[in-house]
Parts: sequence; C-alpha cells; structure tokens
Amino acid sequence: MKNKVGIITFHNSYNCGSMLESYAMQATVGKLGKNAEIINFSNSGQQKLYAAYFKNDSVKNIIKNIILFPHRKRIKNNNQKYEAFKNRIFKLSRSYGRMDELKDDGYETVIAGSDQIWNITIADGDDAYFLPWVKNAKKVAYAPSLGAKNILKCADNPEKYKKMIDDFDALSIRENNGRKWIKDLCGKDVPVLLDPTLLLEREDYEKIENKNINIKERYIFFYSPSFDRSICRFVKQLAKKYHLKVITWSTKSYYLNAIRRFGFILPKYEDPSVYLSLIKNAELVLTTSYHGTIFSTIYGKKFFCLKNGGMYGDDDRVITLLNQLDMMDRLIEYKFEPAFDYLKNVDYVKYDKALTRLRKKSLEYLRKNLTE
Repeated sequence: MKNKVGIITFHNSYNCGSMLESYAMQATVGKLGKNAEIINFSNSGQQKLYAAYFKNDSVKNIIKNIILFPHRKRIKNNNQKYEAFKNRIFKLSRSYGRMDELKDDGYETVIAGSDQIWNITIADGDDAYFLPWVKNAKKVAYAPSLGAKNILKCADNPEKYKKMIDDFDALSIRENNGRKWIKDLCGKDVPVLLDPTLLLEREDYEKIENKNINIKERYIFFYSPSFDRSICRFVKQLAKKYHLKVITWSTKSYYLNAIRRFGFILPKYEDPSVYLSLIKNAELVLTTSYHGTIFSTIYGKKFFCLKNGGMYGDDDRVITLLNQLDMMDRLIEYKFEPAFDYLKNVDYVKYDKALTRLRKKSLEYLRKNLTE
C-alpha cells in the first residue's frame, strides 16, 4: 500500500519507555504524512519477561513467586492497564509471535527502532528486529540501541548480524558506543540520532496523560527499577531534607526488593499515562532510567539522573543522551550532600538549543528515507 510504513519495536513491553517511544515513532511518521502501523510482534521471551509470575523452574523463582503471590491482583491489574493503553493508543497490525510469520506485504517501508531492539543478549531480543523477513519494502533503522552489548563480543556468529545490518537501505544508531561497534562490525559510519520520544513536543504527551491523578502533597518521583539499596537510602535522605513523600514505580521489583521499608509508595496502578502525569507534577524526579531522564527534560523538571552500575562501563545510553542535550550537570553520584541545593531550578536554555539542532537532524533523516 502506498504511504504505508510498518514500525517494529518493543511496543509490547510493559515498560513505559518502550511504549512511549513506540507512540512517538508512530506519531512522528504520521506527522510526516505516512500511514504508520506498528507491527504487532512479540516473541515468547518478551511474553515471559512481563508475565505476572516467573516460571517455576528454580528455587529462586519459586521464592519470588511466593513473595509476589499476595500482590498478584495488583500486578495483573497493571498488566491489563498496559494492554489497554497499547490497544487504545497504537495502530496495530495483526499479532505475530515468531519471525517466520512476518511478511512485509503492503508496506513501502519498514522501520526498525528505536529502543534496545539490537541488544542480542536480552530475553526479548530477536533476529526479527534486524528485518531479514523484509523482502520488498525499504529497510530503515531509526536509532536502534545495542544496549551495552557489542555484537562482535556477544554473538556466536557476528557475521550473521553483519549481513543483516548490511542489507538495510538506511542505518542510524542511538548511542555513541553503538556507532563505534557498527563501524567495527560493518565498516560503516552511521549517524547517532535522537530517541523518538524527543521528536515530539510536550503537548503530544499531554494528550495521553492520565488526568485523574490528583496528589495534593509535594513529592519526589523516583524511578529506578533495580532499586539499589544505596540509591534508595540516598533518596530517603533527600526526601527527609525537603519533607517530601516519595512515589516510585515498578511493582514487581518493589515487592521483591522490600522497598516499602523505605517508606516509598506505589501509584494505584501503572501504565504510561500515569507515568507521564507523575513526572509532570513531581517536585523533583530522581532516576537511573534513560527514558526517565528524557521525560524529565520534556516536562522541564528539576531532576537528577543517578550514576550507577553500567554507566561506569559500556552502557553509555544516559551519558550519550545528556551529552547530546548539554545537560551533563544533571548526572550525579548518589552521595548525599546536606548543603547542596537539590531543588535549584534547572537551566534549559542550552538544552533547548541542542534539542532544536538534534531534532532537525533526526527528522531530516526520517523525512529523506521515507520519501526517496
């Protein structure tokens, strides 16, 4: 079908960043005059990853399921809310569960991206995101991420991935390390482009916010799914200093890590519309998350991204992002400084200039590769 563009990404993850970048990709392609459709692909690894319970195949998973059992209704309700958001917001193709079911019939272009769809080590990774099943449509990679995983080091057969990537008509990447690794693997220089969420305006997200969230107290929104205890202690110290409550996220991880002990609370349910509203109305956002950082900037919030774990190694997702947006001062270590003003206003002047320039570059890439 003329003008029909298929998008394959992690839209089916019960993860706000994944769903919102899918929304942004769909909306951006639509604004460029194309008929955007999200290819409704979700492999078995993804379905297991976001299931309410873990598979009872080890003592560790059995213990986890015992811990989660009293909270099963809340977890299942969250999953239903994510499903409802997906079906309400996305324009979806029919469902696919395996790559051999996929066909490019009817698409003039198929876009792979964004998100960590080229991270070959994760449970929901799949060769389908490298588009070997696309035979007739134009293949465009828009800012896929390799996560922190170099294919040359992680793949049993790097040559397989080289051939699939070489077959794309247009290539781009999301992070600087990814650019270097694609160069090493394929010998190609590719542009580093913005995550799709940054291609939209704040008003585009306000359309899908949950308007029923009404929290009277001032609060910190804390989004760090791994719930490192040292980070939690830092957040608690900061909340105590400013007399703020702490609202957090990621229900399963919250209960598995016994985060209630810190006095942090969960929203009644989780989905991307609630996530946006909680960020928008927070006094301060503290996060270790890539998309948590992005939406803090979109809403012009006071925020800090807390440097941890992989950021000291190959995981340059947040570092690339903050460097791009000229906001490296928002990346701090989680060492509480009593005299430091954590609620100081954030200067977004340099950010606005950087975003305008980077958005123009990213949209030009899309516009060119959707029209040629």
